Amino acid sequence: MTGMPAKVNGGAAIQPSNACAPDTQLTVELRRDLELSAEDTAALNAMIESHPEVGVFLSSAWLSGYFADPPDGVEPSLALVREGLTLRGAVPIAVRHASTAVRVSLLGGGHGSDRVDLVAARGFETACSDAFLSWLGVAFGRRSFILELRDVPATSPLYGAVHRAVGKGTLPLGLQSREIHAHPYLDFREPSLRTRAAAPEARNSQSLTKHRRWLERRGALAIKRLDHPIEVLESFDELTRFLHARWRGRDERSALDNARALRFHRHVLPLLLREGRLRMLRLSSDSRIIAVFYGLATAGWRGYYLAGYDRQWAGRIHLGQITLAAAIDAAFNEGAAEFDFLKGAEPVKYLWPVRERATFDADVYSVRCGAQLDRAARATRDAAAAFAKSARSLILE
Repeated sequence: MTGMPAKVNGGAAIQPSNACAPDTQLTVELRRDLELSAEDTAALNAMIESHPEVGVFLSSAWLSGYFADPPDGVEPSLALVREGLTLRGAVPIAVRHASTAVRVSLLGGGHGSDRVDLVAARGFETACSDAFLSWLGVAFGRRSFILELRDVPATSPLYGAVHRAVGKGTLPLGLQSREIHAHPYLDFREPSLRTRAAAPEARNSQSLTKHRRWLERRGALAIKRLDHPIEVLESFDELTRFLHARWRGRDERSALDNARALRFHRHVLPLLLREGRLRMLRLSSDSRIIAVFYGLATAGWRGYYLAGYDRQWAGRIHLGQITLAAAIDAAFNEGAAEFDFLKGAEPVKYLWPVRERATFDADVYSVRCGAQLDRAARATRDAAAAFAKSARSLILE
């Protein structure tokens, strides 16, 4: 089959690399807002539902937080890949104009979204990723550009597009891997999990049952899914307080110890709730709020984004584990196919019989001088950091 031309903002068509894909012309349109037509909204939502493990982070509700309050110097945009007038793919991007190169990243990756990717209609994944990469070459090819991939799934079609472009010589690029992140998840469709009367038990289920009994002796336990915007925002404030107390006095900070992050979540929470993509649970003992779970939902997928609890009140009770168990129970009882713990290999997530996914951090460099200078500078910094770490290890030995 022949490759598909990609039109850049109504300009001349360009030819992406040849690959197995629908034999048709694809064009790329760059939008500076999220005000899509009804047809485009329906098409994008269908793509999100068919890619649930990444879809919620590409929803209008979630992306609106980045568009409403972008960092200085960042241009949030939505690249739409079309076949004629029909939307076939989409990828949210952030553009920063630096002195040496234009930096293009997938919007949200590394900054709040645990996963971000190009989404496409079934059968158009390869064609859309080739068209998007070719568009980058035309849109920014006169200058050096760097495509920053952060928290992009290992299964992303973008990686294949980079290798095809390099292999066929259509767009000279260099790919530099940075880091791999683990994403444990529970697959409720496994026969051993599907037959249980309740959600999969943790490996320390007897201990968890004991701690739940202790909790119920402290007061009347209530677990409520929040469906009102005021309750959601009030409980988010409690979650912020719990996490701030959890990380107080440590070198690391809470994910919510940042004014921009707080503005982001207060903006998106009511919108996620309206779209049916929020699963926030509140645990109370008598009238006291003791824990909050902030979860996300798309189709049959449920994700664990943040959780916090009143550590001082809980004492020796494993309230964090109890909160996670309550969220897993709720997802299972809703008929979800999957409970995703999202990014991070914290030991508590592995108390359940999880599988794993992975996301990668990588940089894709154009061959022009500015991008290659950035690449060399980054390699030098990485080497210096590795040397310093080795030196510290030798001293400690």
